[in-house]
Amino acid sequence: MSLVFAATVTPYHRRHLQAIHDLLFRTELAHTHLDWFETDAWLESAESQVQLAWQRGRLVGALGVSRPLNASTWIRFAAVLPGADSVQILRLLWSTLMADLREAQVTMAGLLGINDWTRRYASDLGFRYQEHIVTLERRGGDLPPPPVSPALVRVGDLRDLPDIVRVDGTAFEPPWQLSGEEMRQAFRMAASCTVALVDDAIVGYQISTLYFDGAHLARLAVVPAMQGRKVGAAILHDLLNRFARRSIHLMSVNTQSSNTRSRDLYTRFGFQTNGYDLPYYRADI
Repeated sequence: MSLVFAATVTPYHRRHLQAIHDLLFRTELAHTHLDWFETDAWLESAESQVQLAWQRGRLVGALGVSRPLNASTWIRFAAVLPGADSVQILRLLWSTLMADLREAQVTMAGLLGINDWTRRYASDLGFRYQEHIVTLERRGGDLPPPPVSPALVRVGDLRDLPDIVRVDGTAFEPPWQLSGEEMRQAFRMAASCTVALVDDAIVGYQISTLYFDGAHLARLAVVPAMQGRKVGAAILHDLLNRFARRSIHLMSVNTQSSNTRSRDLYTRFGFQTNGYDLPYYRADI
């Protein structure tokens, strides 16, 4: 452990969970990454990588990263006690985590600016703005004609997960890929999971969830070799029809502002931006 700025940094252990709960109860300066795991479940797992800052025996800050995948990670969790020296505490925690990540040969980390205070401190930790993640919505209406595509779309099941993970890993670049564990959790939480097959091989998939008055298309991916052949359109057309049969007509989706291919697809299906955008920052390690 190290002593800097009168703060002691120690690794997180499960016995610290109550101290983290107390910190979260006393602060509004908290960040939780948008993923498939509840914070408590993640903290209690053996995979959590979190550093804690203490002053006079009191927990004043916590910072954690997701399990690295393909040399990349995300700022998964952060919290600072109000009135504490937030910048110095976060810098200390991040420098400690970076040393661990370098040892694990992780080369980059991502951060979603979910709230104002994380955006305010992003540059202090060496994160640089990359682009926005935009949200689009579709509020019903007629669908375009079914696309002419070589893909057959069917419901996915647990046996498809290895192929779904393979598709995801080829369709996305770090840090946007999902691990097998994350995909399994996504499948558990999904209201709909379908796969697209060409010549009996899975070449695309989607996972969607339900919320209080609609559905959210959480993930749609097609292998690069099949992109441009309307596989994504076939998946989306099938999905919207499935939800319409359940009288669910409101659907949202997120995508990177730079992903013109996906934005064009959603626009053709009547999706429109709703103004709920999140900045994405990146730090090289």
